[in-house]
Amino acid sequence: MLKQLATFKAVYETRNFSQAAEQLFISQPTVSSQIKQLETDLQTRLFNRNGRQEIQPTASGTVLYRQAQKLLEAWDTTKLAVQATSQALPTTIRLGASHTTASLILPGLLTQLAPLSDHFNIEVSLANSADILTQMTQHHLDFGLVEKPLVTDQLARLAFGHDELVHAGQFDQPLWLLREPNSGVRHYTNAYLKAQNIQPTTTMIIHSNQLIADLLAEGIGQTIISKQVLAATVPVEPLAPNYQRQFFLLTPTTVKPALKPLQAKIITYLQNND
Repeated sequence: MLKQLATFKAVYETRNFSQAAEQLFISQPTVSSQIKQLETDLQTRLFNRNGRQEIQPTASGTVLYRQAQKLLEAWDTTKLAVQATSQALPTTIRLGASHTTASLILPGLLTQLAPLSDHFNIEVSLANSADILTQMTQHHLDFGLVEKPLVTDQLARLAFGHDELVHAGQFDQPLWLLREPNSGVRHYTNAYLKAQNIQPTTTMIIHSNQLIADLLAEGIGQTIISKQVLAATVPVEPLAPNYQRQFFLLTPTTVKPALKPLQAKIITYLQNND
């Protein structure tokens, strides 16, 4: 029953059988079979199928989702209580960070988390803000650090810290160094180019703030970038106040009990270093 509830929860949150199957590392027929068995056991329809991919939960499905969250969380708590009587294995924590937060936030944060390595295995991956949001909603990450004010009802968002974006580099060069389209920095770069009526004739798209900063230090190109990642020798031009931004911590709306001690440690560090 717990496996069926976990499968149901994944389908409810993704609204897609294929995505739920991918998230749970099982086949789509297995997902369909478990949902069908759950509907048979409960004698009610949990989803309305409006096509091959599009599904919507019924009223019964919405009620079950609320209860399933409580049941699965209670089971996690029970497992922790049982494991506490023996030497439990470290819990794996998956932390995603945007390239800017990776440069400015992660070194200090990971230093604070290092003493917890006996209890947690921390896996860190870098991606742009939009990709981190997607991975969070698909449960591929437990926590996310981004610099773009993304919103979803499946995640909680905590604002912290400040970052100043500047126009940096060789202003007389036609080459613009740009981040990929879904990055937080690219969002502000597009806004700046539009406001200044600039249409770059030469661009280079680079998926790394650090590489862009290194190129600027070598006297190559210009861009919009966080002032804090630049070498002191790079020319900069201040921008308007609306180019000062906040960072955000993304967490699930319901955090697993095993992750709560680490969540508290992360939030304490971020708030104390605001």
